[in-house]
Amino acid sequence: MALTGNVLPDNLCDFEGNSHAYTAGSNTALALNTGGAISGNYSLKATATPAAGSVTLTSARFSVTAGTNYEISVPIRINQTKAGRVFTVTVTWYSALSGGSSLGTASNNVTIRDTDPAGWWVVNYNAFYATAPAGAVAATLTLTVTNLALNEYVHFDRIEFAPTVLLAGNLLDYNTQSGEKDVSGWTATNATLFRYGGYVVSGTGSYLPGATSSAAGLVTVNTASRVPVTAGTEYRLYLWLWHNVQGGRTPSVAIRWYDGSGALVGTASRDVPLAYSTTTVTCSVGVAPAGAVTADVAFSWTAAASGELFYFDQAWLRVAPNADGNLLTYDEYSTESLLPSWTVQGPGTALQRATLTSGITDGYFALKTTPTDSGIIRCSLDRLVPVVPGTTYRVGAILWRYAADSSRIVTSAFRTLMDWYDADENIFQSDDPDQFYSADASGNWYAHSNTETRTAPEGAAYARVIFEINHSANGADSYYVDNVTFSESTPEYTLAVDDERGCITYTINSVPPTGIEGTISVYRVHQDGTMVPLRGYGVEYDRAPFTSSPLVIEDYEAPLGQTVWYKTDWYHADGSRGQREYTQTIRTPVLPDPDYVWFKSPGLPATNTKVMMEAPPKWQRSSRSTTYDVVGRKNPVHVTGKRAGRTAQITLLAWDEPSNELFNSLLDSGLPALIQAMPGYGIDGNLYVSVGDSDVESITGAANEPGWRWTLPVTEIDRPSGGLQGSALLTWQSVTDAYETWEDLFDAHESWAEVLTEG
Repeated sequence: MALTGNVLPDNLCDFEGNSHAYTAGSNTALALNTGGAISGNYSLKATATPAAGSVTLTSARFSVTAGTNYEISVPIRINQTKAGRVFTVTVTWYSALSGGSSLGTASNNVTIRDTDPAGWWVVNYNAFYATAPAGAVAATLTLTVTNLALNEYVHFDRIEFAPTVLLAGNLLDYNTQSGEKDVSGWTATNATLFRYGGYVVSGTGSYLPGATSSAAGLVTVNTASRVPVTAGTEYRLYLWLWHNVQGGRTPSVAIRWYDGSGALVGTASRDVPLAYSTTTVTCSVGVAPAGAVTADVAFSWTAAASGELFYFDQAWLRVAPNADGNLLTYDEYSTESLLPSWTVQGPGTALQRATLTSGITDGYFALKTTPTDSGIIRCSLDRLVPVVPGTTYRVGAILWRYAADSSRIVTSAFRTLMDWYDADENIFQSDDPDQFYSADASGNWYAHSNTETRTAPEGAAYARVIFEINHSANGADSYYVDNVTFSESTPEYTLAVDDERGCITYTINSVPPTGIEGTISVYRVHQDGTMVPLRGYGVEYDRAPFTSSPLVIEDYEAPLGQTVWYKTDWYHADGSRGQREYTQTIRTPVLPDPDYVWFKSPGLPATNTKVMMEAPPKWQRSSRSTTYDVVGRKNPVHVTGKRAGRTAQITLLAWDEPSNELFNSLLDSGLPALIQAMPGYGIDGNLYVSVGDSDVESITGAANEPGWRWTLPVTEIDRPSGGLQGSALLTWQSVTDAYETWEDLFDAHESWAEVLTEG
C-alpha cells in the first residue's frame, strides 16, 4: 500500500531521477534498471557477484524524528522460484545526519518461499513498524537477501519510510487501529488473536489483526483499553470485517460505554449481515449516555464451531463528524449506521441505505432512490425538528445522480426545502421553495449541492426537512443523497416588494467558495421563461465584476402584477461557472389604482413617477414598404420592408406639484423611459419608449390649482442596456432625515455598504 508522508528522497525510494544513494556491500553489484519497475521508469537492481551468497546494500542517512512511529515497506522483485532465501530489512538509528553515534536498530525478515513465483512482491512482503528512539535524528536502511546463486539478482522500488497515520480524530492508538505492530491492542473471548500480512481496506498499512473461534458459541473481540468520552456527545465507529464462514455471519459491532467505576452504562450496537469472503465496512453510531466517561470497541458473533476466521482492520472511533451546527443526528446527516425514517411521495422507490463514497460526501453510505416514472420525487424526514420563531434556518444536501450509459446527456434537477409545523405537530405553513437547480451533463456521475434558507414564522414550533428531485424522461437511473443538514443561518438572500416605489429589492448575502473574485450574472426570470439581466450601480449584471457582499440590487423593471424569480451565477476568473443561487417565486409590485401607470427612467430611478393615463394609447406603425411603377406594366412592383415599430401620442395627467416636477425631471434627462401598467390596461409587460417633443398645459385653467396634462409622442424601442445611477429607495434626503450629524452616521455604520443595505 502507498504510505502517506514518505521521508525518503527519490534517490532512496523511487529512483526516477536516474540515481541512487545506496552503498553496495560485499558480493553486491548495484545498478539502476530501466523497465521492471513498479511505477515510473527505474528500479534498483542488486546482483550477487562475484560469488554466490547474498546481496547487501545500505542507504545514505535520512532525517527522522525521535519518538515517531514509522512504517517501513520495501517491495522486492525476485527473478526465479527457489527455496532458502531470507530477505531482511534493518533500520539503524543515529544521533546525527553525519558522524554521531548509533542508537540501536530495528529489523524484520521474511523467508522467500519456494512457492513464490518470480515477479514483484509489493504489499506486506517486508513491512514493519518501528519507533525512532530518544535522540534519533537520522536513520539508514540496510537491505539483505541471502542464499542467492551467482549472478542472481533482485530489484527494489517504491521503498517507503513514513510516519504512521492515525485516521482523522481516531480515539484509538495506531496499533489498535491497524495492527501494524502486533495485536496487543485487542483481547478476545472464545477466540485466538493473530496478526496477518494483508489488508481488507485501501489505505496505509501492511498488516491486520484476525480472530479464530476456539469453540462453538459467542465470540467477542474488543479493544484492550478504553478511551475517554464525553456524555451527551455523539460518536461514530467504523470497523472493516472479512470472514471465511460459508453461509455468512451477522456480527454485532458496538461502542460500549462505562462510568467512572468501570461499570457498563450503555451500548450502541448494530447487527451487520456479512456475506462469505466479502469485505464490509460496518458502522455504529451513538450518543454517550449520562455518566459515561470511557468507551471501548467490540464486535461479536456466534460461532457454529471452532476455526471460524474473522479479519478486522481500520478500527476508527471518533466524535461523529456531523456538520457544524447541524440540528439533525449524524445518521440523519449521513445514513452511516442505519436508515432514518423518511417518507417518499411521487415516482420514486422507498429510500434505502446504499454504498456511496466521493470527495464531497461523508462516509461510505447515502440515501438512494430509483425513479419509477417522470415527475417530482419528494422525500420528507419523518422526524420534526424543533425551531424558534424568528430564527433563520438553512437546509442543505448533496445529490449524486447515476446513469449507466456515460455517453447519454442526462437532465437532473434538485432542491431542498422546509415546511413549518405548530406545537401540535400540524402543518402550519408550507414552503414556497427556491427553484430546482438543474443540469444537463453526460458521464456516469454528476453532483448537485443545494441549500435554502428560510426564517421560521411566528407560530412555528417545528420544521420538516425535505428534498425534491425533478425526474424527467431523460433523467438518471438512480439518485443518491447525502450530507443532509438543517442549521441556524443568516439568509442567503432576501426579496422585498415595495408597491409604493414599484421595486423589488434583491439582497444577495452569499459569498461563493472562491471568495470575492471573478464575475457575477443576475437575471430576472419571467413566467414565460425569458430572462433579462438586472441593473446595478453603473453596471449591468451580465458577467459583471463581483466586488462585495452583501450585494443589494434594486429591480425597478419587474413587470407589474406578475410572478418572477431571480437567478444568480458566479463565474471563476477563467470563465467557468461556479456557484449558483436561485430564489423562490415572488409577486411583482402592483398599482392599487389601475388608472395610474408608472413612468420610469431605467437608468435614473429617483425620477420614477406615478401618473394617470388619460386614454389608452392609439398605436401607429409606419410602413417601410413601397411601390414602383414600371413602364409597360399594368401594376406597380412592391418592394418589401419590415414595418416600423409602434408609435403613439399619449396624454398623461399629473395631479400634484411633486409628481409634476419629478416627471419633468425624468423628461429632462433625455433618456429612454419605461411605461408600466397593471394587466388588462392595454400595456402588456414592460413598454420601453423614446419620448419626443412634449407639451404641458394646466388642466384646471387656474394657475393656483394643481393639475397638468402632458402630451408626449412616444416610439417603442428595445430594452436599453446599462446600469443605474442612484436609487429611488435611498437618497441623500433619506440619509439626512435619519441622521442629524456625520458622527451619528459613522456611529451607526462602518461602511457605505452598510448604509446602502441597512439605511
